[in-house]
Amino acid sequence: MIGKFDAILERSKTKHKEIMRKMRHLSKLSKRDFDATVHRYHDEVFAEIDCTECGLCCRNLGPVFRNTDVMHICSAIGTNEKEFRNRYLMQDPDGVGYMLKELPCPFQEADNTCAVYEERTLSCRNFPHTKSVNVQKKLVGLALDSLYCPAAFLICEKIMENYK
Repeated sequence: MIGKFDAILERSKTKHKEIMRKMRHLSKLSKRDFDATVHRYHDEVFAEIDCTECGLCCRNLGPVFRNTDVMHICSAIGTNEKEFRNRYLMQDPDGVGYMLKELPCPFQEADNTCAVYEERTLSCRNFPHTKSVNVQKKLVGLALDSLYCPAAFLICEKIMENYK
């Protein structure tokens, strides 16, 4: 399952300093049509990658849980919000929302699917945030995500090739 992504992630680790440097530099520039270009790269990469064959994001990175996310998940699984927060979450240090107390995500199933997929957090829905608006300002985060997400790394490679 994860074996096919090992080589991609190994390349990511060996190129991480270069990726960080280039993404940091690019994030400070103003490139015309950058969002559209990265959105195209996102579509190309995700046409080839099935996240359920990997699942590293759920094992290594936790999403931000907004109050709205907690409310929707609690409604779906039939628990109250206070109990849910006490069991799974702690306050995000940035004060933006909540984060998981422990990883892997308790909703990741053995086959890497999500037990609360239809109600998953906005953070999970948008990961690795390469379809977002103003993605150029989020490139450092993408570079960090590339250590765990083969798709994020492949998108970084395409960005670096295009914006040498």
